[in-house]
Amino acid sequence: MDVYGRFCRQRSMERVMNLLPKMVFAGLLALGSSLALAATSYNFSYTFDNGRSVTGSFSGNASGNLINDLADIHFSLDGIAVTGAIGGYFGPFNPAAPVASFDGSQNQLFFANSDFTSFFGSLDAGSAYGPPGTNTYLAVIDNGTDGVCDSITGQATPPYTCAGLIGDTPRWSVSAVPEPGTSLMLGAGLAVLAWQRRRASVNNASAS
Repeated sequence: MDVYGRFCRQRSMERVMNLLPKMVFAGLLALGSSLALAATSYNFSYTFDNGRSVTGSFSGNASGNLINDLADIHFSLDGIAVTGAIGGYFGPFNPAAPVASFDGSQNQLFFANSDFTSFFGSLDAGSAYGPPGTNTYLAVIDNGTDGVCDSITGQATPPYTCAGLIGDTPRWSVSAVPEPGTSLMLGAGLAVLAWQRRRASVNNASAS
């Protein structure tokens, strides 16, 4: 009877040990899925025709080529960061929500500090600057004392000088920052594989 009891306890323990990694993986998968529901973080950059560059980041929700619900916006021009709260707008005179796109062709965004002395825009600025779509990239910091602008036409009509050319090769880039949920799920999968291999090696050693 005692032998049978030990046998039953051993079998129960083996079942628990076999289920444990699956339970841990399921828990981490659920946690990772909940984190993945949050808005994704993105890094973006644009290199102007004269070699200057804007870099920055925002959070948002992707839908096809578009990224909506932009928030947590930051940007720099040639490494000089714009400080303070940065708002996102559809255009310089349009308070609607901004929209970014992965290939840049549908960007309609204008990021600015609270007093609009520093800003970055990627938008359709009108037919003078090119056909409908994203036809202008511009950046200004320090109340207009330092600025740069590209357009499709190379339009340079004062006061909105925009002589740089966007060109045929896209110089806009946006990429997602890896989410914590992704790392958790990858780590959980590797942990389960390692556990199963260890269990298999222990069982093989016991059988031999």
